[in-house]
Amino acid sequence: MMRASALEILAGILIVLAVVKLAVVLVNTRAWIALARALYTRPMVTSTVSIVLAGVVLYFLLTSGLTIVQILAVALFVLLLIVPGFAPYASVLLGWLENKDIGQIVKAQWLYVAIWLILLGWGVYELVFV
Repeated sequence: MMRASALEILAGILIVLAVVKLAVVLVNTRAWIALARALYTRPMVTSTVSIVLAGVVLYFLLTSGLTIVQILAVALFVLLLIVPGFAPYASVLLGWLENKDIGQIVKAQWLYVAIWLILLGWGVYELVFV
């Protein structure tokens, strides 16, 4: 049996999760909504678990030989794939945001913002100084 690399394992996890999600959404949308509702009922737990898992994935990506610049380039690719899925709902999201204090949202999301700033700063450092 072949031994899978960390990158292959990570890709396999994404493939399995995505196929299961799409199958459930196509077969029983209400079941997926119920699962999503349960998952996001405790946003602090969901966020903490997600950030920890992101750190683990980042570790494996870096130890597999990828650089932060390569990882950020892939993040851009994924962002560009996500935009068409959200674009039809932009007016709803923007309407919701119009009644919010963006400063307050950024304050509440300080860890998320800090993580992105660190990753982007690391990317700038790699591009400019390495």
